[in-house]
Amino acid sequence: MKISFATTLVGLDARGERRWNVDDFVAEIQAGDRLGFYGAYTGERRGRGPASGKTGVAYSPDLLCSLGLARTESLVFNSHVTLLPIHHPVRVVQDACVVNSLFPGRFRLGVGAGYTEDDFRAFGVSRKERGKRMEQGLQAIRAFLDGRTMTMDGPFYGEVPELDPAMGGHIPDVLAGAWSEPGVLRAARYTDGWFTGPIRTVEAEAELARLYRAECERLGKPSRIVLMREAAIAPTDEQARQVWGQHLLDYARIYYERGGTYEERWDPWVADVESADDITLDMVLPDRFLCGSPDTWLESINSWRTTIQPDEILLRLRYYYGPSLQEALHAMELVGREIIPAVATW
Repeated sequence: MKISFATTLVGLDARGERRWNVDDFVAEIQAGDRLGFYGAYTGERRGRGPASGKTGVAYSPDLLCSLGLARTESLVFNSHVTLLPIHHPVRVVQDACVVNSLFPGRFRLGVGAGYTEDDFRAFGVSRKERGKRMEQGLQAIRAFLDGRTMTMDGPFYGEVPELDPAMGGHIPDVLAGAWSEPGVLRAARYTDGWFTGPIRTVEAEAELARLYRAECERLGKPSRIVLMREAAIAPTDEQARQVWGQHLLDYARIYYERGGTYEERWDPWVADVESADDITLDMVLPDRFLCGSPDTWLESINSWRTTIQPDEILLRLRYYYGPSLQEALHAMELVGREIIPAVATW
């Protein structure tokens, strides 16, 4: 089983203002490269509304991945995710091919439908069209990578050209993030793998995983699942809660404010919640976050081998508001020493 991590480009300066911090980004990815992590992920946010503003993600994931690739030796970089509905798919897939040809086999294109209104508004795209745009965009990407021409006629327009043979065989894998049944079915039909969401319970993700694997089996293709989890690790469970607990809780509350994340079916407590401030760590910690000592981590990951059957686990160990880079690097050291070797043969 592979272990990867989500990068953070944005941090807080001395006055508590959000600032891009490229030096910390480079320090983080170089630590991951040295410690044996498989991949590093960076996503896309284009708006500046309440939802997009509360994130450590920046504008252009392919450019940031290129920087990361140039500053590391073996990490695989992933856009997680490129917001496909707001971009023309031909440009997205051609740019991905260029990055992967510059760093052969070390770049994967991750795409998703997006959900924050301000990201769509920035490009003059209606969020109501995201399903259609995602479907047609994936069709176009698949046609391009498979060497098939295709004429698009709404919501995207134009002819999908053939792949330039000058690229050689450097074709990037494409994975799709999805939090819904239609989304995981699209991932099975058109892509090489599926990213789970980071915040729903493992039980909820397991239901989608069964649907995804069944569709892959029907299509006669292998399944690939990347399980994303918010994560906190320390020598003891109590230390992990002390250092990361408030950060995990803050992010759980951000997802509540964005809407559509928590369902009574999986989270019975949500019926009694009237605002994000009502959510406690004890509500959201079970079956959702990877939090605790190395032994607790290994117990959780081992249980997910049967429920989710992930090929890769994507960890988020740092947010723009904390913990500090040094605390996150200490956590990465612990993962590299205690977790990655233990799960390498799983």
